[in-house]
Amino acid sequence: MNERNRIKSKILKYNASRWWGDDFDVRFFLISKIKELENKRILDLGGGIGIISSELKKSNFCINLDIEREDLKKCGADFDKSIHVIEGSMLKIPLKKDSLDYVICANILEVAKSIDIKNNHIVKDDTTTYPSVKNILLEINRILKPKGVLLITTPNNSYYESSKLTYDELVYHLNRNFKNFSVNFYNTFPRLNKKHRKLNLANTIPKILSKIKNPDSIIQSLIKENTVKNKNSVSFYVEVIKKG
Repeated sequence: MNERNRIKSKILKYNASRWWGDDFDVRFFLISKIKELENKRILDLGGGIGIISSELKKSNFCINLDIEREDLKKCGADFDKSIHVIEGSMLKIPLKKDSLDYVICANILEVAKSIDIKNNHIVKDDTTTYPSVKNILLEINRILKPKGVLLITTPNNSYYESSKLTYDELVYHLNRNFKNFSVNFYNTFPRLNKKHRKLNLANTIPKILSKIKNPDSIIQSLIKENTVKNKNSVSFYVEVIKKG
């Protein structure tokens, strides 16, 4: 069984309602990047039932922080206490300064933006800013060790045209806390028509390719370096290194 299908089967087994809904979701790529980490202190921010955390090697000390108590209970029950769970807010992370080697922030920032929009908690100046997004990144900066690494996945609003983060918004908020980061585009195939699924090339082309190639290799090929500002993609994949 390829890695994509193995991870999908695990999600469906433990909690089908938490399935990402996309056989080529950016979080599959994220998991491929963290699998070789060893002997690190890692926070999975908003980790839910622990699917991403459970892919880490057992030599790591992993914390799953989430506000949903039932998800954390399921995480603790399903993964043999190998993941340390904390119920808490992303806006005030109950961990010490400079205490972590890695922070994983998988499809979380767009949730913070949506909450700010819902609560009309938006600052409009030269650039529209979202205080919850700013505060989450500020907290991550605080708890990361010098030269610690932050890994982010988040949907690209150029594809969804809803309340996701735009390229400019993402880069602006990152720049307020970090200087060394790369924003990559994941799945740059365009959606030619919103109404007709067959014209959504971001959905159809990876599926067609998966009939002749290993899905794991397709997932790796979908990542593109940032060469064109506001380039179309389904998601962003970001790697950040805190200043040493």
